Amino acid sequence: MQEHTIIWDFDGTILPINPYDSEQTLLHYLITGRECGTSLFKRLIGRVVIYADQRGWSPEYFKIAYNWLGKGTSVAILDRVAAELASKISAVDRQAIHSLKRGGYKMMVLSCGTADLSTRVLHEAGLADCFSLIEGNWFLIEDDKIQGMKFNIPTPASKLELLLERGIKAEQAAAVGDGFTDLPLLDWAAIPVLLDRTGEKCAKYRGKGYNHAASVVEAVDIIKKKALSFGG
Repeated sequence: MQEHTIIWDFDGTILPINPYDSEQTLLHYLITGRECGTSLFKRLIGRVVIYADQRGWSPEYFKIAYNWLGKGTSVAILDRVAAELASKISAVDRQAIHSLKRGGYKMMVLSCGTADLSTRVLHEAGLADCFSLIEGNWFLIEDDKIQGMKFNIPTPASKLELLLERGIKAEQAAAVGDGFTDLPLLDWAAIPVLLDRTGEKCAKYRGKGYNHAASVVEAVDIIKKKALSFGG
């Protein structure tokens, strides 16, 4: 039984961004789906917000707009969006994650994104049972409609705080992430894996000492090899 705990990011890590992450996909659905009845003004705002978020501009304002645009949305739409997103997780990636579970690794998903989406996507992809915890920010729901959001992981540092509260030690941890919101975990974990599908982020974070992977399969292989060298 392996003693290492593997902490995964969700968007850009387990879920490829193609072309949107999960929250951007939900917004895109809201501004393009006929059944959503979104006003022209909100559709225009939604397009601007998605464009800005894709470029990493003002992420704090994205959450404000995201909550405003999503308020009143039926939770049934989350299931439709999740089904679309789950199809983007390849069979080989699913098999690789399942291989870690079979190997006895404990795994979690910690995200600064919407946990209502990540949980549904992982269930749809047949991966939810691989993780002991799927945590993020949760919609506040009343009468089957979104009314707001509870921020359990509002910042990148919140991920690390949660792990420390649970008594997880760095020397027994592997972290897999794709960028800015994962840096505190990658800097802390004994086995940090930067998942970079495009090759653009490796240069940005060169010198950090991260292990670089171009796919989930590569990330899993790195973790298995490194865990053995750590005596896991």
